[in-house]
Amino acid sequence: MKEKSRDCNFFWTSVITAILLAGCAGTSPSVTFYTLNAVAGMQTDNLQGNLGENMVIGIGPVALPGYLDKPQIVTREGQNQIHISEFHRWGNALTKDFSRVLAKNVSVLLSTNRVIVYPWSDHFSPDYQNRLDVEQFDGRFGHSVSLDVRWSVTGREGKDLIIRTSAIQEPLSTEEHEGLVAAMSRAMATLSREITKEIHTLEMTSRTL
Repeated sequence: MKEKSRDCNFFWTSVITAILLAGCAGTSPSVTFYTLNAVAGMQTDNLQGNLGENMVIGIGPVALPGYLDKPQIVTREGQNQIHISEFHRWGNALTKDFSRVLAKNVSVLLSTNRVIVYPWSDHFSPDYQNRLDVEQFDGRFGHSVSLDVRWSVTGREGKDLIIRTSAIQEPLSTEEHEGLVAAMSRAMATLSREITKEIHTLEMTSRTL
């Protein structure tokens, strides 16, 4: 009789535990994934069609600070405080997403498909290579997104032709991660225009020499 009672108690204990675990699992928030995107309708600023059909532009490498080089989306809560979200994450590595979107933007702005993303073969040398060292790329809800990046453009010989620093602010009125990522994409569009204009100027100058 005691054996039967012990088995019964064990059964109901197991049932209750399973119900409690199922309830906890049901209330856990799901993870949402995001991706940067090229901004539709970007202005080409009349730069397209001037670089020639054989011109090749290389994008990368892109270096991110350690606090950004992770799957979770990082937001800023103050001057010296950040928040790492476990339930809002990048669908791809941020360095790869950054390079992909920048390459797409440059391709649109210069109206060319000959834009490649690092890494490429050791035997390949683009006419212009854009290297980027990102210092900050995050946002504060209800405030703005900040994109601070030091970048350069090198020629075929590997010599730096220009070195620039861009500090871009994009307004962010929303409190949602979807709006945050959209604002980050717009900040990248601004950076893309700055880089594209410099490459265009370099090429036009080289043709007059």
